[in-house]
Amino acid sequence: MKRLTSIIVLGAAATAVALALPTAANAATVSQAFAANSGDSCHYGSTSGTLTWTVGPSPLPAGGVPVSGKVSDRPLPVDPGPVCSDDGYSSTVTFTAYSGTVVADQQSRTANNGTVSFSFTLAAGLGTKPVSRIVVQVCRNPVVTLPPSYCGPAVTYLAPAA
Repeated sequence: MKRLTSIIVLGAAATAVALALPTAANAATVSQAFAANSGDSCHYGSTSGTLTWTVGPSPLPAGGVPVSGKVSDRPLPVDPGPVCSDDGYSSTVTFTAYSGTVVADQQSRTANNGTVSFSFTLAAGLGTKPVSRIVVQVCRNPVVTLPPSYCGPAVTYLAPAA
């Protein structure tokens, strides 16, 4: 009898835990493709990849937004002939994460005459303040000489609705 009571109590406890966690199960991840370029006629600098947002109710603190992709700077070794000649500039992609109007985090990656892959998480330590948007921009900077530098258009990616 005592054993049956223990089994019933354990079963009830397991059910209570399972019922207390449905909000965590309702949270989902949404992958969103991103792309940006340097805005010049040759598109010397470009980036593309995926932002992975976690949306929906959850009892856990809001996490960051994983980012994976690549940034390229031309000329690339695989370019067919002199598509874009070496201009002495490198390409840098910058990701700026916002929580409301406040900058929560910023990460940059740079390539020079090639492609660099990346994978990182923006605003991983934010706690309960979720990232509301991410701005992606590719800028070109001289490798040897002093600026001027220039940037392509900034592209904004909003967090998906919960």
